[in-house]
Amino acid sequence: MTEKVDISTLNGTNGFTFINGNTNDDNLGYSVSSAGDINGDGVDDIIIGAPQADPQAKGNAGASYVVFGSKNGFAPTIDISTLNGINGFTILGATESEAAGRSISAAGDVNGDGIDDIIIGAPFADTNNNNNIGSSYVVFGKNSFSSNSTIDLSNLGNNGLVINGLNAEDELGYSVSSAGDINNDGIDDLIIGAPNAYTTSNGKPGQTYIVFGASNFDSSFNLNSLNGSNGFVINGQSIEDYSGLSVSSAGDINNDGIDDLIIGAPQAAPNGTNSGQAYIVFGKNGSFDSAINLADIDGTNGFIINGQEGDKLGFSVSSAGDINNDGIDDLIIGAHDADPNGIMNAGQSYVVFGKNGNFDPIFDLSTLNGNNGFVINGINEFDNSGWSVSGVGDISGDGIDDLIVSANNADPNGESSGQSYVVFGKNGSFASAINLTDIDGTNGFIIDGIAEFDNLGNSVSGAGDVNGDGIADLILSAPFASSQSGEGYIIFGINSAPTDLLLSNNSINENVASETVIGTFTTTDPNVKVQTFSYSLVAGNGDADNDAFVIDNGSLKIKLSPDFESKAVYNIRVKTTDQGGLSYEKELTINVNDLDDEGNNTAPTDLALTAITIDENVASETVIGTFITTDSDAGDTFTYSLIDDDNYPDNGAFSIDGGNLKINQSPDFET
Repeated sequence: MTEKVDISTLNGTNGFTFINGNTNDDNLGYSVSSAGDINGDGVDDIIIGAPQADPQAKGNAGASYVVFGSKNGFAPTIDISTLNGINGFTILGATESEAAGRSISAAGDVNGDGIDDIIIGAPFADTNNNNNIGSSYVVFGKNSFSSNSTIDLSNLGNNGLVINGLNAEDELGYSVSSAGDINNDGIDDLIIGAPNAYTTSNGKPGQTYIVFGASNFDSSFNLNSLNGSNGFVINGQSIEDYSGLSVSSAGDINNDGIDDLIIGAPQAAPNGTNSGQAYIVFGKNGSFDSAINLADIDGTNGFIINGQEGDKLGFSVSSAGDINNDGIDDLIIGAHDADPNGIMNAGQSYVVFGKNGNFDPIFDLSTLNGNNGFVINGINEFDNSGWSVSGVGDISGDGIDDLIVSANNADPNGESSGQSYVVFGKNGSFASAINLTDIDGTNGFIIDGIAEFDNLGNSVSGAGDVNGDGIADLILSAPFASSQSGEGYIIFGINSAPTDLLLSNNSINENVASETVIGTFTTTDPNVKVQTFSYSLVAGNGDADNDAFVIDNGSLKIKLSPDFESKAVYNIRVKTTDQGGLSYEKELTINVNDLDDEGNNTAPTDLALTAITIDENVASETVIGTFITTDSDAGDTFTYSLIDDDNYPDNGAFSIDGGNLKINQSPDFET
């Protein structure tokens, strides 16, 4: 892998670019995410938010765009105005200034119909004349959107679910995410942040709402109905903590088999102003209390991570997948205003490894040592690394999950052009600190923004496997590119070509039936994740006998019954192709085993017995000797029998067992 990926060279084979036509100021890509597989075709899809879009002349109502994944390739550039229900669809904000698409996420399968859903946040919606009460919209997946190329959130109906905030200025939907299956009932759940929400005891510390998935949602869900069995509310600790500014599933960080969640409160002050906090809440079987106070987190039900003064830890939070490959999910938390190595606002990100069982109530980031996690240090002043963080799956194709960290104010190609960094996972421990200056292509790679003020990396995310090659992809954005119309970029995971091809058996007996299976193909591929491969007979060196064979579902069959005397050896050339279209070719030799052919069998020419004498008085059933046959047909087996004929009166004194001659009774020389 090269040290840098140049997004200006994305050509459809290594990734592609989203553009917004000539529509300025939409901020396409302000948020980006995987959409899961929302159309149920077996290939992952993506969603891009444009919160400043003006659909149907509704100023800043916002829009979101779902682009379907495909195994058939992509053009280098996709204009989201061309989405037609076949290649994706458009989602229009409901009301003026609600900024739908400011936050977006895959939602998992929240209605239990077997198809993934998505969630869209509109934090500035003014429902029922409540200013900035905020709304969130769940759009249900289905097998076809061909008749729904545009979905209007103001008329969602049975296409999804509307969730409105409770009070003015709550800004519900500022952050949205799947929560995984936090109550372990087999249906995915939702997590929605309202960072400006009010609680009677603590002013406006922020709130987060968990809505359990169900198969019987109405068209709207009232958060006042949360009772612990259908979901619950999580109350922030202190005024202006902005708890819920960022939310995410945490995977299963305590390895109890149930998903957990993480909430960021970047303006909390455990160690001084704006030090920030992140809260992990453990999932459990069944119901929860209707309300959980983050102040009650004690290590058994979750744990707390505190930042340092001014760091704004928790501005971004995410699962990191399993980056150390120990079988337990890990976390990543951004602190974009941190000052690593004394460099002001260079930013830091913290990776905390999952483990079995409970954690201490407060996880001390100063104890990160490479065995329990590590810190990622930004490079330059005001880069703000950690602005957006995410797990991206296994983009390197080595079988271990990777992650991405953005520094949207970095200046690689002009002021605030932006930069993002992919850090590869590996087995076991890491260094206690990784400096982003050390990314060199072997441990990760760098993505530079193209132009001044693009702010590449405003949002970063894993994209799932958009091109269906079996390797995870990533998505990131530059929402202020092209006169703030915005752009998004998909970078495909690193697919390596197969390196070998094997056939489980390379010989076949003559005279077997036509269409007999000779053996099954297997492929060696550097991409550790299990892929599927297709096999074909191809022209080239060693292809002389290709026409005599056919490949059926990875098995080699001979078309006609083989005859050793006519042809003893076949030569073929086979190609294996991975899901991404990369291939390897190999010459193979198939040998025909010589057997006796009916009608061409040559009779034995001699019969011998290894011994023709026996001592008197030996026991009955004593073996005298073993028969040996001379025959010109190689590989033949023989059976032996005593002839029932009066010309051989002594045959009755003997028996044959296998190939051995035995005397029935003890012999006596005198008689």
